[in-house]
Amino acid sequence: MSSLLKFCDSSDNYDSSRYVIFGVPFDATVSFRPGEKLAPNEIRKASYNMESYSLYSGVDLKNSGIYDLGDLDEHKRSEDMLEEVFSVVDKIVSDNKFPIMLGGEHSITYGAIKRVRSKVIFIDAHSDFRDSYLGEKYSHACVARRVSELIGRDNIVSIGVRSVSPEEIEIGTQRFFTSFDVNEDKNEVKEFLRSFADSSVYLSIDFDGFDPAFAPGVGTPEPFGLNPMIIMDVLRSVGDKLVGLDLTEITPLYDNGNTAILAARMVQEVVSFMEKNRK
Repeated sequence: MSSLLKFCDSSDNYDSSRYVIFGVPFDATVSFRPGEKLAPNEIRKASYNMESYSLYSGVDLKNSGIYDLGDLDEHKRSEDMLEEVFSVVDKIVSDNKFPIMLGGEHSITYGAIKRVRSKVIFIDAHSDFRDSYLGEKYSHACVARRVSELIGRDNIVSIGVRSVSPEEIEIGTQRFFTSFDVNEDKNEVKEFLRSFADSSVYLSIDFDGFDPAFAPGVGTPEPFGLNPMIIMDVLRSVGDKLVGLDLTEITPLYDNGNTAILAARMVQEVVSFMEKNRK
């Protein structure tokens, strides 16, 4: 594991931790704007701007048992990266801890789900259901398709979709809610999530799911996106069933700092929400 930076308010004791953060500096299949491999440390830097206390949950993160493992090695091949992600998540989950991945591009999620095998909620502007893209079956444009092959299409839902290829329309995709639907009325998605979360759930946040006004520094930005407050609705609906989290597709090369700050805050709010439920 590399990276001298640590997420703010993380402790130096793995054994007593409940939440384990690690970075995955990988962007080998990016199809538009590169630089996602730089995001883990930018998210860590941004975390030092945050108060440790969550006003939303009433929890102080200094007492929450966060541990930062650092970053995985950089890989050129998706298969090598996914193998290492699987191995690290396997250790974290086997030790009864909650894994938090800082991407990196969205393809990293497959490695975690291969181990966790839970239902998945994607926040994403894209359905990511191609069978392959630019000759790569483990492309970030195929992650939902690959995950569906592990756990079944009915165990995946995507929120915020507003860009789908003709190929995906023809073959069909996972259940998704468009950003247009959600922005007009969130009640349907909240009701669905409550019924969806009848077992463990993994939350995968692709930051292009949010409107570029909130998250400008992403690899494939799409207008008409979500307000980040949707995450609070997700937590209220499924927070007590969460078993893992990742944050992907942030590219600091195109950011003004706001996207990394949003990511750091989301880590804090997910942890604080889970800590509140634990007590």
